[in-house]
Amino acid sequence: MRTTRTGIITFLLIITILLLSACGKSGYEGGPSSLVKEYSTLGELTSDAEDIAEINVLSQETITYLDVPFTISTVTVKSALKGSIKEGDTIKVIETGGEYSPIGKDGKELPKTNLKFNGIEVLSKNDHAILFLNKFVGPQVKDAYVPVGVYQGKFKVISGEAVQQAPEKEKLKDYKPIVIDSFKEKINQEKKSIK
Repeated sequence: MRTTRTGIITFLLIITILLLSACGKSGYEGGPSSLVKEYSTLGELTSDAEDIAEINVLSQETITYLDVPFTISTVTVKSALKGSIKEGDTIKVIETGGEYSPIGKDGKELPKTNLKFNGIEVLSKNDHAILFLNKFVGPQVKDAYVPVGVYQGKFKVISGEAVQQAPEKEKLKDYKPIVIDSFKEKINQEKKSIK
């Protein structure tokens, strides 16, 4: 399992570096690229996630590693739906992308830009979301989690509904935005069918 995650992270870093090297404009959308593993059903996503949690984003910082931006969000767990994370826990979630100032070939700082992997924004401060998570393995940060399927495991709560944050062609086939309580019930049903 660790080798797979390390491979995914390495692949994402390489793709992101290649995309950044071809870009010099502000607000870069970061695509097209493809996921190493693409999920088509809520059951697949639920099965692969070590933890599932409803969260609120408290604070954020963006770091760069090998000239690639990573946003680290400190979040509080509103409710725990699967795994060892508990309600009330404070955890860190790392995502590729975010707002940063890239360094040009001349070593000078370029204007701030917002890197979005395949056009999908990273979490923002005060966001309310349900995240399908696995432990992050990498040198960027210790004791953090990463959304399963890069962004496929990220559902922002918008006007009371859980809305998947993925490009249209990569959204789950068996999912449409629904009220958050109904979504949590669907997750619980998927967990029962996995056992």
